[in-house]
Amino acid sequence: MGTTWFKESSYAWIGLGSLWIIGFIGALTRFSMSFFQVQIAMDLQISRGFISMAWSTNLLITAICAPLGGWLVDRYGAKRILFISAVLSTLGTGVVVLGNQPILFFIGYGVISGLAGIGLTTSYILMFEWFKHHRAKAMALLGSASSVGLAIITPIFVSAGWLTWKDAFMASFALGIVVTLPVIWLGIKSSQQQNINKAQKDRPVVIEEHDMPLKVTTSPKKFVYLPIFVVVVIALFTCGINMGSVEMNLVAIHQLADVSPSMIALSMSILGIMEITGALICGYFLDRYNKLMMMTILYGIRILGFVFLFMHLGSSPIVFAIAFGITYLTAVPGGILVINEFAKGKGKHTGVLLLFHQGGGIVGALIGGLSFDYFGSYQNLIAVDILICILVTLGYFILFTTHKRKLRIPNNKVAASEAL
Repeated sequence: MGTTWFKESSYAWIGLGSLWIIGFIGALTRFSMSFFQVQIAMDLQISRGFISMAWSTNLLITAICAPLGGWLVDRYGAKRILFISAVLSTLGTGVVVLGNQPILFFIGYGVISGLAGIGLTTSYILMFEWFKHHRAKAMALLGSASSVGLAIITPIFVSAGWLTWKDAFMASFALGIVVTLPVIWLGIKSSQQQNINKAQKDRPVVIEEHDMPLKVTTSPKKFVYLPIFVVVVIALFTCGINMGSVEMNLVAIHQLADVSPSMIALSMSILGIMEITGALICGYFLDRYNKLMMMTILYGIRILGFVFLFMHLGSSPIVFAIAFGITYLTAVPGGILVINEFAKGKGKHTGVLLLFHQGGGIVGALIGGLSFDYFGSYQNLIAVDILICILVTLGYFILFTTHKRKLRIPNNKVAASEAL
């Protein structure tokens, strides 16, 4: 009781492990909807637009339920809300696989699984409560769960050709009952925070460099913030469209271009691996260099990836997986960090920014399915992704050239001396 590992309470690391397992299992649903879209449409005799509508409904309900979940956590505690969220997610998956009907597919995945969004902010709340010294590392580890799951699950399902989307949903449903619910009940203890606070009172708190607020010189005129806020909002909305396009339609895009199943499997695994690698690499550079410059480079890399995807070259699946994967998990926190620096680290705009990102995901998923139904290809969707990424890249570059002095961050030596 009250033991510490690496200056953090042991309960914090146990809780992180529990949440990581839950995130890993959640990758099964993400994999199923992206990899088996064509098979789902054929088996249920539905259009891809219908599938996109279910995906978008899920995102919309999740976005609505996210702030509600934060309010419920304050009233009833994180463990209860996380458990209810897991129950809804498991129930929705079960309705999809056991119902085997178009309307039940929409209700199960689009509505019931969307209601599980009440637990969307719970993991973030717990990370901020549990960790004081290794908060950033814990967030990175938690974020890697879904990506690791994608990288591992893809080759398993591809190498075993007899596995279908129903098997993936059934595995998610079974693991939800057998693993996720018990892990939450046993791994997330209701007295956890009290023990953490008690352990932390017994030792001095050492402020690490990444916990220090950034010192940024800003103009007293508030109107100079508006262009930055507008660019970041457009960037996060664009990122949402990119993610909705890719997560919902990437495999279908490759299949339509006659890419071999083995190449698709390899590219999806690379995508998952690069998501983890990119989060670490981009996170490192965002902490040390001008954030507007880094965000300009990030969206420039995305443009390169989508251009290769549009051309359908033999190397396109791999190049796109590397280019998009390395930027996948960094565009959102990078944009929020830019805003937070000008808001002096208060982060009061975070909820609005995430809402725009979620809205972009809804739009991306919708236009992907509808584009295929009307035009028989995804070229228009990819072209839209390229154009809006170019717009965002130019926006960040203009901000960089006009505000680079205001967003200059001290180097490691200066930061270290200030910490002393």
